[in-house]
Amino acid sequence: MTGTPDQLRVLVADGSSFFRDTLQEVLRAADDIDVVGIAGSADDAIRLAEQRRPAVAVVDVHLPGDGLHAIRRIHHKTPAVKVVALCGFIDALSETELRELGVVEYVIKGVPNRKILAAIRRAAEEGATL
Repeated sequence: MTGTPDQLRVLVADGSSFFRDTLQEVLRAADDIDVVGIAGSADDAIRLAEQRRPAVAVVDVHLPGDGLHAIRRIHHKTPAVKVVALCGFIDALSETELRELGVVEYVIKGVPNRKILAAIRRAAEEGATL
């Protein structure tokens, strides 16, 4: 968490310590990304988003304590933070719900790391919408 000003500040929030650790390693290996927080619960994700003000928060929709609640609160309390949702699967109804919560990108768990990195960068650069 000692990034440079030109690095993209990213918060990772996932209930699985294995997935959090793996994603953290992938992101830290990218020269343009600074991981500014790691959360294992919805409350931690909301608190860290407010404290650390990342450019992008990567949030598991099944985060303990209600990932959808965390996404909603992060979007409401820190609207400049772009949210990338991590999902096990997605359908049209879920995509609509995520869009309404303020999610700008989503990633299906299990995709190659390069796709996760691309989604994070797109979210930050464009403020893309689903």
